[in-house]
Amino acid sequence: MPQCLSLREIKVNNSIKDIVVIGAGGHAKVVISALIESNIKIKGVLDDDQNKWDRKVLNIPVIGPIENIKSGDYEWGIIAIGDNKIRKFVAEKYKGCCKWISIIHPFSYVHPTVEIGEGSVVFAGAVIQPEVKIGKHVIVNTSASIDHDCIIQDYVHIAPGVHLAGRVEVGEGSFLGIGSSVIPYKTIGKWAIVGAGSVVIKGVPDCVTAVGVPAKPLERK
Repeated sequence: MPQCLSLREIKVNNSIKDIVVIGAGGHAKVVISALIESNIKIKGVLDDDQNKWDRKVLNIPVIGPIENIKSGDYEWGIIAIGDNKIRKFVAEKYKGCCKWISIIHPFSYVHPTVEIGEGSVVFAGAVIQPEVKIGKHVIVNTSASIDHDCIIQDYVHIAPGVHLAGRVEVGEGSFLGIGSSVIPYKTIGKWAIVGAGSVVIKGVPDCVTAVGVPAKPLERK
């Protein structure tokens, strides 16, 4: 696990008044919404799609390509890209160009003992219980719940409505599809996928896609 921020440190970060958002797709709308609800002033949005330049996302202007972050004009940034591999690529490529902020939507519940890494986001309706550790650039999406003592590694995406019981561990880069559930003490490997609506009652190995109730690995053809 990387060094994580305390809940108090994140709340201090949330008092920042100037930030750039990387990515101008649908996921960016939810990130921008959380920033607005946290009273954070957004400087603009960066995206490599030229068709989006000079347009707006929730009334925030798209001001140019991601490379502009190297200009030094942006002290704080957040990567608003839902794809885990792309989010990791951007985070590593532009490491040191700005400070990555972590955001907790004010309409979520996060216990004070929770630790959250840089660049991670917790959206509206999410519930995170005591002693959970969340890595960097993680997405805890709308109305997801993470129970006590779970460990969520870097670049994970917990989709809307996912429910993790206590002491679950999710490996780097994994994606848990909308409405999926994991029973206590189970491990989801690195860069694994749990299909929407699936129920995990056995561990999922690295780089495996598991679907169904109970969740089983897809057979390779």
